[in-house]
Amino acid sequence: MKTAYLHRFVVARTVSMLGDRAAESALPIILLLVTDDPLVAGLVTASNILPALLFSLPVGHLADTRERRGLLITADVWRAVLGLGLALVLLAPEPSVALLVSITFLMGCGDVLFSVASHTYLPALVPSTRIMRANTALEAGDAAATLTGPALAGVLVSRFPHPVALVVNAGSFVVSAVLLARLPTARAPHADDHRVSSNCRTARRHGDVLAGFRLLISDPLQRILQLACIYMHLAAALFVLVIVAVSVQTLHIGPFRTGLVLSAAGVGGLIVTLLVTRFVEHLPWGLLLGTALCGLAATFLWLAMAQGFVSLFFAALCMDACSAFAFVTAGSVRQVFTPAKALGRLTAAAGLVSAAVRAAGVLSGGAVVAWAGGRTAAVVLGVIGLVCAVPLLMARTARRPIAADATPAS
Repeated sequence: MKTAYLHRFVVARTVSMLGDRAAESALPIILLLVTDDPLVAGLVTASNILPALLFSLPVGHLADTRERRGLLITADVWRAVLGLGLALVLLAPEPSVALLVSITFLMGCGDVLFSVASHTYLPALVPSTRIMRANTALEAGDAAATLTGPALAGVLVSRFPHPVALVVNAGSFVVSAVLLARLPTARAPHADDHRVSSNCRTARRHGDVLAGFRLLISDPLQRILQLACIYMHLAAALFVLVIVAVSVQTLHIGPFRTGLVLSAAGVGGLIVTLLVTRFVEHLPWGLLLGTALCGLAATFLWLAMAQGFVSLFFAALCMDACSAFAFVTAGSVRQVFTPAKALGRLTAAAGLVSAAVRAAGVLSGGAVVAWAGGRTAAVVLGVIGLVCAVPLLMARTARRPIAADATPAS
């Protein structure tokens, strides 16, 4: 592996993510300013999310049967063209709602393709001994983009014509595509893949779109890993809601200081990705992920007992630090121990489950917060996390270190 290749991939992902985060914040503002209709803003936002539910499985199959770098470049070019089209539509005095919804839906399709293909491309670029460090770098880039993207959106919307923010997003896809074009190709995996789990015969059915789901169910390693991922996505879906409920409704902290509490989350993620993950990759992955889940659960319990701004701030910081560590570890485990020829389909299947968990979590969590309050919701999430950590700490299939295999993925 050439270090320059990884750096180029990280920069491409970070630039693309920065444009996405800016556009995600800017687009609802622009739509409200242009149309003065919250329903339109909601429809356009929903149309961008819908492809993840509809097309994840066929996209996963595509990532297992096509050259993966080419898929990444195609997704970037696709989104750049559509982003420019969206900016042009918003130049009209009364933009067509049908066009706005259609374009954002198609951009969402490109987002799904890029997300799945990038997850499956990384093991072809990095040996398994470096996969956790690579994911750490990507997570740090994502955290930095999440911190700066909304601020960039505010500057662009307030100081420039409305479509400029969307043009900047389109430009980020172009930059990403150019960087990716300078990386090595990643051929579709063949049947001689060496990274085969003990119970993954379903992955050999190369044309089976549902092989990812079958592998999630049949492989003990994938089952306990998916249990952890379900909790991680549930916690991520309810993180902001629970913190805001405790801060505003229980402790009566003002909007400004509540915003500072939420910003602490980004700081926690950056700290753990920059200082922690690279030093623990030779430990058993179940211990790492189980500890991260215990930490995440403990911070929810801490949040339930918080008495003021300072306590909330550090609870949010530690919560996101544990969450970032858990996501880096889980992603690395999946990339190292999943057969390369099924990684795209398994990534898509796991992503579909996670999207459903997030949707159900927001609905059920909102009901718990409304009925019993933010502190009770935090206690429930803490207890669930401790329960989900137990299989990871005890299972034999979780005792291998992530960096045990020095052979790069094919």
